[in-house]
Amino acid sequence: MTETAQQYTQRILKNLEGKNPLKTQAATAKTLGKLLKGVPGSRLRKRPAPEKWSVVEILAHLADAEIVVAWRLRAILAAPGTPIQAYDQDALAAARKYAKHDPHKSLEHFRVVREANLAFYKSLSPEQWKRHGVHAERGEESLEHILHMMAGHDINHTKQIEQILKRKKK
Repeated sequence: MTETAQQYTQRILKNLEGKNPLKTQAATAKTLGKLLKGVPGSRLRKRPAPEKWSVVEILAHLADAEIVVAWRLRAILAAPGTPIQAYDQDALAAARKYAKHDPHKSLEHFRVVREANLAFYKSLSPEQWKRHGVHAERGEESLEHILHMMAGHDINHTKQIEQILKRKKK
């Protein structure tokens, strides 16, 4: 069963309850690096189920998602009310062959773009935080809302990676 855009938003934001979104985002790359340390590549490439992403694929997704968000943030700041195009993450994963990506390079790409996005957030005035775009599937999203969504997204995928790596080697 596929969740609706509203259900997805609620699930992702629930991950963040009681947490600071900027601190969460600032810690993610380091947390992921610790999780990867010493884990063989073959284990990082193993899917937990045929329809579920491997750690390698999740890391490539995080890197690409951070680039997508970088553009969205800047587009909204420059043109409040701008349309925000949705994208099919599974189609992008297939087109970019996420399963073949180097997990450490994906993590580094994520880290670099994340640092740029954190600097962007820190540069915003209180009025700018309220600027919004209109997401094709989720409707109006302010820069502040996107900050919270991405922090919840980080937690979601960090938990997925932790669960995958906790499974017994087969």
